[in-house]
Amino acid sequence: MSVPEQARGPHPRLSPWMALCPLGTIEIDARTTDAAGVGRLAPDLPVVLLDHRPFARRRLRRLARRFSVEVEREFIVLPTMRSAIVMIDDSEAAVRHFWTAIATVPPGLAITALPASALLGLARILPWSWTGAIAPGRALVGRRS
Repeated sequence: MSVPEQARGPHPRLSPWMALCPLGTIEIDARTTDAAGVGRLAPDLPVVLLDHRPFARRRLRRLARRFSVEVEREFIVLPTMRSAIVMIDDSEAAVRHFWTAIATVPPGLAITALPASALLGLARILPWSWTGAIAPGRALVGRRS
């Protein structure tokens, strides 16, 4: 099976990050990709490199260099790739905005409200880069060069 067929999956346009990409963008899962298949992809082809595991930032950037992908945007996908609710640009302004203006403790959490509030407070004071470093979902958008 070639990488484009393998990477696309049955419904590639259903992935939320694909709404931000031009038609014809190929999804490439970092866990299942072989270098030989990606090397055969056409230059200037739009691609999305995906990783579902925590600490994916370094792995995807290394994979982009290896596959000659010029990175255009990086997204943090929360809470996970399979159940994406929020996509955040991996930039200081976007991450800080998320933690200060969007993230909140859901109403009705009687027992867990205090720990959840404490974790949210901690997230707001920690360096912004930790979110992208440890998040369990990441999408890197770019083009083959």
